[in-house]
Amino acid sequence: MSKQFIYISLLIALLSSCKQADTNQSLQYKVGVLGAPSSPNVEWNDKNMELMKELGFNTMQLNIAWGYRPADNALNLEDVIPVPVEFRLPVDNDSTLNQNNGGSKRYLHSKERIAKRAAELKHRIAMCKKHRMRTIFHFGAPYVVYPAVEPLSQCISDPKTIKRYTKLIENFHKEFPGVDDLLMYTYDQNAWLCSEDGPCERCSGVPLDKRVSNFVNVLAQTWKKLNPDGRLWWEPWEISAGQTYSAIEKLDSACVGLSIHSSITEVQIATPADRWFKNVLTLANERKIQVLGEVWLGTATEEIEPYIYLPSPLTTLRALRAMNNAGKLAGIKEYYGNIPDREDPNLRMASIFFHKPEITDVNALELLAEPYKNASEKIQLYWKYSSEVIEMYPWDITWFSREVGRSDPQHLLTEATLKGASWVTPSWLSNRRAAFMRTVETDQPHFWMLEDAQLRFEATARKVDQALVAAEEARKEVPTKYLAEFDMGVKELLGFKQRCLAYTYHIRETNLCKILRRSMAKTGKVNDANFTELKSILLKDQQNQGPGNLLTPAIELLDKDLKGFLTKYFNTPESTGVKADMYFNDSLPPNVKTVWTITSK
Repeated sequence: MSKQFIYISLLIALLSSCKQADTNQSLQYKVGVLGAPSSPNVEWNDKNMELMKELGFNTMQLNIAWGYRPADNALNLEDVIPVPVEFRLPVDNDSTLNQNNGGSKRYLHSKERIAKRAAELKHRIAMCKKHRMRTIFHFGAPYVVYPAVEPLSQCISDPKTIKRYTKLIENFHKEFPGVDDLLMYTYDQNAWLCSEDGPCERCSGVPLDKRVSNFVNVLAQTWKKLNPDGRLWWEPWEISAGQTYSAIEKLDSACVGLSIHSSITEVQIATPADRWFKNVLTLANERKIQVLGEVWLGTATEEIEPYIYLPSPLTTLRALRAMNNAGKLAGIKEYYGNIPDREDPNLRMASIFFHKPEITDVNALELLAEPYKNASEKIQLYWKYSSEVIEMYPWDITWFSREVGRSDPQHLLTEATLKGASWVTPSWLSNRRAAFMRTVETDQPHFWMLEDAQLRFEATARKVDQALVAAEEARKEVPTKYLAEFDMGVKELLGFKQRCLAYTYHIRETNLCKILRRSMAKTGKVNDANFTELKSILLKDQQNQGPGNLLTPAIELLDKDLKGFLTKYFNTPESTGVKADMYFNDSLPPNVKTVWTITSK
């Protein structure tokens, strides 16, 4: 019997002994995913299925469904079902036309690859049925060439597109009869919709909410006829708040459900259940449309990718509580992925919430720490501070604040910026401009905006220090069987701090250089305190960056020639003319290390 199974069983026994009754009957669905984009090779076997059941999950998403198709997981219906000849498009015949190709130059939809994915999908369905778990297959439609340029290769206003997807759904049902529900997104990755004011003759002048609701309804009605006990969940991903509200009024509540991110910004663990989320629940409940709320439930998340061990269990609990209190939910769904066959405090905290949603932070931490025995009190303090690290971090600066582990601490020695991120979707060009400080880069951020970011990164680093002190104390008594995962979490926490400090130092160096230049230009002199601080920050930055950094010649020049230093370093960089792509960066110039570093262009 695995250690994970033992302490989950202990957890359930402890919860059952509590005096208050379980009030979580309204959560009909607890949806998990085996494997995550940053760790996709989690086996679909009896052990992991039972672990998921013990944690409280009763429904499984059958595929990771992530943009770059980790471990070749299916992303579209076309990945597991051949497209009938009468509906084939150029991209169906040559998937290399699509830049979002799973990092592979190979043909995505060869008979061999479709057959291999189909076989794995059937295995996963069989495992779910064996362990009495409901099943959901996640896909995007309509499948279009990426990047999406209008007129699109497929259009939902084209009757042929609707016929294509009704036929694919019919064929999918025949091939995979054990699938209970479908989950469909209609924007981003390998699905896209025409703009009302775009060049498509069919869609021009027709509001998007009218077109997309019709498309969703037809496919949901098709699935309902094939599988009366099934439902098509629609993820209104990337459409604006207003479009979402209007589309809800037009959905067929008899067969359509909604699966929504925890906020309009996608999923952000520290800022769940925003006004948009609450409004969607209000409108959906008025129409008796069931809603799943999507959130990260384990330590593996896109926000800290590729880290998968850094614990923030209280943040998980607070996010779940906020979502559950926002309105009537049919269920909670994992958005990224789960790795149940190892110690994961966040995932176990999700289990505590599933079994006892009214539990307090204090009582939840006590239950979570039970398996750590003598280290219980100290590990609780560590988890408290490590959760506060995630909550303190400024996720709202830019979308690039996420995937923290990909950021390069060896930043460029040009002027610091705050790199914005945006895509041509309704949500990005409307609501997310209010959710993130930076979505465009048409101007350099103001001194105060840079300073705000600097001070918040610095505050996060100080919170990491609190967590590290608590971790050092706890480690002395952590049971041996948990030490490997504990140490990995601490290692990732150190990496998190390193990146926060890299941003802190780069921004402060830039702002100090601005002050020094202004002073020198105006008076011919500089404030000695500013000069001393700059030297101190550069030395701290050098230590933080570690071996291979480029700061030694900069520091030497500062000591010899301040004016020369200010002329050479921390100035506006020359544009390379190359737009960095998040997923496909083979063509980046040698001087561009990473697209994830927030402060370097």
